[in-house]
Amino acid sequence: MNKAGRMLCAWCLAFHSAIPKANVHAKSTAGRSQGSGEQSLSKISAEGVRCAAADTQKKNVSRVELVKLTGLSAGLITGITHALMSKGLVTEALGRPSTAGRKPLALNVRHDAAYVVGVDLGSFYLRVVATDILGNLVYKLRTETSLSEGRERVLDKTFTAIHKVINECGIPKETIRGIGMGHSGIIDPATGVVLSFPRPGQMTEWKNVPLQHMLEQEFAMPCILEDSVRAIALSERCFGLGRNLEDFVYIDVGMGIGAGIILNGNLYKGPGGGAGEFGHMTVEENGPLCCCGNNGCLEMMASCAAIIHAARGAIEQGVDSKIRELVEGDLKRISIEIIAEAAQENDSLAFRVFHEAVSHIGVALADVVNLLNPGVVVFGGPLFRAAPYLLEPLKRVIKQRALERSANQVQLSVSNLGSEGGALGAARAISERVIENLYRQAL
Repeated sequence: MNKAGRMLCAWCLAFHSAIPKANVHAKSTAGRSQGSGEQSLSKISAEGVRCAAADTQKKNVSRVELVKLTGLSAGLITGITHALMSKGLVTEALGRPSTAGRKPLALNVRHDAAYVVGVDLGSFYLRVVATDILGNLVYKLRTETSLSEGRERVLDKTFTAIHKVINECGIPKETIRGIGMGHSGIIDPATGVVLSFPRPGQMTEWKNVPLQHMLEQEFAMPCILEDSVRAIALSERCFGLGRNLEDFVYIDVGMGIGAGIILNGNLYKGPGGGAGEFGHMTVEENGPLCCCGNNGCLEMMASCAAIIHAARGAIEQGVDSKIRELVEGDLKRISIEIIAEAAQENDSLAFRVFHEAVSHIGVALADVVNLLNPGVVVFGGPLFRAAPYLLEPLKRVIKQRALERSANQVQLSVSNLGSEGGALGAARAISERVIENLYRQAL
């Protein structure tokens, strides 16, 4: 489906829901066209609805375009449109001039038809945003997650932050219709359960936690749970470098490593919802033991946590480095940003730990390139925000290890979304359900 098709999907969903009531407006024209239209509408994906809301921000849609896309009659389209407008879900204004020189009336989903909250519960930071139904940011909040304080404390802090956003964002509470949450653990998106959280000290804390149900009980509104990296990939798809792409892979390198796969414009999750665990690909057969139980996972060799651990360990063993000077001797203050700063000042240790991490990421990525033949791979997360220049050595590893044709075709890019990408993606995920509910309630 092309961009225009995705943009119109939200309208198609509304029209499909409205057909029974709209027949009174167009009984004489709803025969064969209606049947073919219903058949095409049944194929609309939920992902298309989410991206449609994003696309309507910059491109209006006319009734003529809707007739061409759906195969429904002009009378039926008009009846359905009037029903949506009477409920305040759709607005119209003068659009682009047509070939005949006359400007058609352009239709848009109202951005303030509803609002949603997006949450990114990460390893170090908790980010909460409020957006309108089209994804425009209204309010944001960031605080430390403090995983070491235990699950109950983390959840209490999370719920308090969500309440704070709802109370302080300036939006009437009754217009906030849903909450989406991205979690860094291994989740079951179908049931909304956190199955585990492969981080040191967190495996038993977060085993089989019904987080979606807990959110719904606390806030009494529809909620959805998604993998945090897949949420960023969704945000990238709707707002970032993937906006005009049908297929790409998003890879996030932070304290953990994960991936989101976009195929045919849709987020691929796999039958069990576990697709994208890029950080648990084996890159060192006899490497260190990972929290997941495997040895030599990429996450243990190339995550920000692994890079910081390697730099700190080398300095503790007496290696001289600019890093020690930058943290004024307090090795607990070493961060990926500090290491990147040292690398920019030609520090050999910083170069070495980055080189080793990039080599491991490249080995795993070469397998992904050979397997999926992606046209674009977008990198995000703290590592590539701090050191975007690492793409160049990564490209060299891909050239060395992937098949020549696939290696030459893939384009590597650094995301420009910023640190709110996960929360915005979680908000986008719940927007799908909210849009559907609004249409059904209105019609």
